[in-house]
Amino acid sequence: MPSLLITGANRGIGLEFTRQYLSDGWRIYACCRAPEKADTLKKLAEGFSDQLSIFRMDVRNGDEVSAVAEALNGIPIDMLINNAGIVDSYGRGVFEGKDDPDLKNYDLDLWLEIFNTNVVSQGRITGEFADNVAASERKMVVMISSGLASINNTWQAGRYAYRTSKAALNMLTRGVGAWLEPRGVTVVTIAPGWTRTELGGPNAHYSVEESISGMRKVLDGLTIKDTGSYWNFNGEQLPW
Repeated sequence: MPSLLITGANRGIGLEFTRQYLSDGWRIYACCRAPEKADTLKKLAEGFSDQLSIFRMDVRNGDEVSAVAEALNGIPIDMLINNAGIVDSYGRGVFEGKDDPDLKNYDLDLWLEIFNTNVVSQGRITGEFADNVAASERKMVVMISSGLASINNTWQAGRYAYRTSKAALNMLTRGVGAWLEPRGVTVVTIAPGWTRTELGGPNAHYSVEESISGMRKVLDGLTIKDTGSYWNFNGEQLPW
């Protein structure tokens, strides 16, 4: 039975990844900040009690990350999906550009919080579970990025924190890919498209089911030769 560890599993993209992989018979280690409030995730656990384990993990909390790593010590994990992340303004959608682009008015503390969550925490988690992934058959680490991380494709004021954090996550993917390549681990970053979730907002183009089905199809076709690469959910390889 292949296995997956995913962060931010209680809603949106993370929840749909969990649902789809469970349906395909995977063993899932689902992590979220507040399991007691994750009603949909808990309901899934009732139907897949032998496949789904839920862990408390705020990705910014080193003690919680280490506790999960200790609980799973020595257990192979075929795929690690670093999905948890935050944006500049919840509920409005990261693509809608409604924020004030004037840097004099920008919330610099929020910028640091987003960078910590979207980049530093992903590095911490990947480091904690690298041995688990390397011990598996599939050996894959997936960073959930964004089309807004593409420097070549993006010319837009505002959303500085989110966009710079995801661009940095892409750079982390390149570095981690080089680090883990000798162990046969494929490390990639993928954009889910503008998806109708709490993060993406109600006006987004794609349903969460379309996004996850597309990303899974892309991931299924990747090998160690693709490590360090950047993809869109529709199979297009994105420019950095």
